[in-house]
Amino acid sequence: MIAVAGDLVEDIVVWADDDIAYGTDTRSRIFRVRGGSAANVATALAVHGGRPRLLTRVGDDGVGERLVSDLERVGVETRAQVAGTTGTIVILIDRSGERTMLPDRATAKEVEPFDPSWLDGASRLHVPLYGFETTPEAAVFHGLCVEATRRGIPVSVDASSAGLITWLGSERVRGILDEIGPQLVFANDDEAALLGLDLVEPPAGRTVVIKHGGDPVVIRTGAERLEVPVPPIGEVTDTTGAGDHFAAGFLLAVADGAEPADAAQRGIAAAARVLGQPGAHVTA
Repeated sequence: MIAVAGDLVEDIVVWADDDIAYGTDTRSRIFRVRGGSAANVATALAVHGGRPRLLTRVGDDGVGERLVSDLERVGVETRAQVAGTTGTIVILIDRSGERTMLPDRATAKEVEPFDPSWLDGASRLHVPLYGFETTPEAAVFHGLCVEATRRGIPVSVDASSAGLITWLGSERVRGILDEIGPQLVFANDDEAALLGLDLVEPPAGRTVVIKHGGDPVVIRTGAERLEVPVPPIGEVTDTTGAGDHFAAGFLLAVADGAEPADAAQRGIAAAARVLGQPGAHVTA
């Protein structure tokens, strides 16, 4: 069982039919779907054949209740703190499929220490960097990672957002990674550039996986640097959640004993499934 800790929110995905006309109307298609990076990874793990458990916090409201029920229907075991108002992210998708996010994480930022028993039975723990946005929640997720390491559970971290890294500061984020000591770090090209992940050898025992869209995935392990080609992909409608599905495919492959290059191929295949959907929502 792979445990994932972090946000479960509602995504309001806006597909604009044209360039946004500021100050007036732009015709669009709007979808309400389950979101949050951690929830996306957990869902992808279930869709791709894994047994995930999500550790999260949702609002004491109808939206939170619906999101948890929806997760459990797709096979995600959910352990949730319930209080406050469920978070929402407005996601604007341009005609190239690129997304711009306007998050209000609401109660997700008020997470309290998780019950340590929620890690029982976990073979891995995956945590998006979003959980370190504020000092109180950073302490919670740091403590969870320390507990996982104490139990011998490997930890992986997704760098999550170039905007978040800029806001926190690259030095601080590098410090977080050094303190947690994850076995795996996932980042896209912008996030990797801010953190200098492809400029230096990772610490011993750590593998860094850098995604470059349609260009090859770069894998750094010690002095070794591999490139894994990305097969041509058809029309890209919406890139939301592609990185989360990549992480899920990679983690499942590693759990099956795959080498990093093979795991990257599994991640690429998993990510490709979400590129034509609104948000990160994919069914089996």
